[in-house]
Amino acid sequence: AGMHFFSPAHIMKLVEVVRGKDTSADTLETIRAVTKLIRKIPIVVGNCDGFVGNRMMHPYTTESTLTLVGHGGGKAGLTISDVDSAIGPKYFGMALGPFQVSDVAGNDIGYNIRREKGILRDPKTGQVGKNRSPGMRYTEIADEMVEKMGRLGQKVQKGWYNYDPKIGKGRKPLPSTEMRQLLDKYSKDSPSRGTKLEKDEIVQRVLFPLVNEGFKILEEGIASDPSDIDIIYLYGYGWPAYRGGPMFWADNEVGLPSVLNKLEELHTMHPGSEYFRPSELLRDCVKKGLGVQEYFRQSKTDATKSRL
Repeated sequence: AGMHFFSPAHIMKLVEVVRGKDTSADTLETIRAVTKLIRKIPIVVGNCDGFVGNRMMHPYTTESTLTLVGHGGGKAGLTISDVDSAIGPKYFGMALGPFQVSDVAGNDIGYNIRREKGILRDPKTGQVGKNRSPGMRYTEIADEMVEKMGRLGQKVQKGWYNYDPKIGKGRKPLPSTEMRQLLDKYSKDSPSRGTKLEKDEIVQRVLFPLVNEGFKILEEGIASDPSDIDIIYLYGYGWPAYRGGPMFWADNEVGLPSVLNKLEELHTMHPGSEYFRPSELLRDCVKKGLGVQEYFRQSKTDATKSRL
């Protein structure tokens, strides 16, 4: 068993309590008790790459970048701040947009994860990583900004944005001419280059894959209930409380048939992005006309009855 704290650990209340295949119930209860003793919120999760929260963030951050590159460039194209504005506090309601989060955390973190996963191009040989398949949708914009430009984020006063220590204590994101030029370079071959997207379209493209990954996590038993995922996102990732968490949002605000239809549309458009492939659990919920929370309540009720 293990404990995954969230940064900054002295502020963030969430702890993912990681259950191993041989973890006993007594061990889990002890860890949960210790977590509560230090005034944190424990959520038990299974063991996989990224656990629950970070695993769901992967398709979110990946698609944010691919949407940007696909529609950016030129005088009228999508900008970094357009994506952040759609997701951030003034529209969807997240505490920060995806590029702001990356700059705060450090862009070298994502770079090192991609290197460990074997999908980076080797800067010395030029060889593409062995785990980047030929049909995989990928852009190297985030790799180049770290490797060649040293744009690691707020800590070096430049990332997706620029930062000036004299403005907003060095934390206010400022537009970067260098990044605009880099975006022009990477978007030049996109058929959608230089086109804006409506805010709702941006929200769907970057948040539906996150929700879809949540369904896959539930399918695999990594999370035991949709509400656990919601709590993780409310306390660990700045999800707007009034939207109730990603699974609640998909269930009650968007509607699962709409999520499924949009994912199918996006997967047809972009078969190289596996995170658009709808989960079987999502398909099953829609087929049965159930929300995911209702589906799990019904499953637990059925399991209880079968034991009687």
